[in-house]
Amino acid sequence: MDWTSRLILCSYLISLHREISAGAKKRKDLETIVEFKPAYCEEKADNGDFVSVHYTGTLENGQMFDSSLAKGRQPLEFQLGKGKVIKGWEMGIKGMCIGEKRKLIIPPHLGYGSRAIENVIPANSVLIFETELISIKKKSSFDPVLLLQIAIWPILAGMLLYYLYRKANQESSLAKSEGKSHKRNKRK
Repeated sequence: MDWTSRLILCSYLISLHREISAGAKKRKDLETIVEFKPAYCEEKADNGDFVSVHYTGTLENGQMFDSSLAKGRQPLEFQLGKGKVIKGWEMGIKGMCIGEKRKLIIPPHLGYGSRAIENVIPANSVLIFETELISIKKKSSFDPVLLLQIAIWPILAGMLLYYLYRKANQESSLAKSEGKSHKRNKRK
């Protein structure tokens, strides 16, 4: 083998090694590909929001395992950031705009890990989801616990003031009635 052939072979092996390394790195982290983003984005999905998402899930080999677009199906609705879906979805849906489409390539540790799912998803599978955010319902700013915490102090202060007012009036009335009876006793 001459030097030119060896040089070409070495270059090929180096580039092949780089491709394999790049592929391994991609599978360590969630890969998010924005396929469509609306020109105007009024609000973005955030933790605590209730979101509605259409999706199609496939394995790396292209085999589809689930889709909300199938006849009779509805978009998946869940509260973001509450652990109701796999971690890759939590991360991939956050920050989306209504109407935005993203492809999520989810490595096993952000999907189902070493668990197989109903003979449909093999253990340690990379999952690919085509997603579209349909709607966002913002988390309610009405928090009953916070409202109670805010409201309790003025209520307690009002009750304390009322109690002190009543006590002062009783003492004043008592003092007046004692004063009147004392004056009557002096006259007699």
